[in-house]
Amino acid sequence: MKTFDYKDQWGGVTRVRLVRGAYADGSLAVQALREGDGYWEPYATLTVNLRDERSQNASYAYADANSMPTAAELLVENGLAAYTGMTRSSGFCTYPLYAFTSEFFEACADSVEEVQSWHE
Repeated sequence: MKTFDYKDQWGGVTRVRLVRGAYADGSLAVQALREGDGYWEPYATLTVNLRDERSQNASYAYADANSMPTAAELLVENGLAAYTGMTRSSGFCTYPLYAFTSEFFEACADSVEEVQSWHE
């Protein structure tokens, strides 16, 4: 399981581990955990659940460009996902669709419990 440096829009850097999961409809959900005091705690959700035929594939998800504007940079710079060129609007926001790579599935945990039990 890899640890990544997430650079936020204000220039701060937070060490995170990514956990893959699923929304209630089965589409891919990605959560970031940050290092706490001897444990990993929830930090942010990198994806949004916009139900459509494109996101029903378990390797695709919309990045949360509203709450986490630099989430896509973390994914692309680390070879975890590639931008598909497609977007979807919801409310006043537009969310880009990403195709997640095999590297993402290899580098990320299946559960928060897996992250908590991982010792380097």
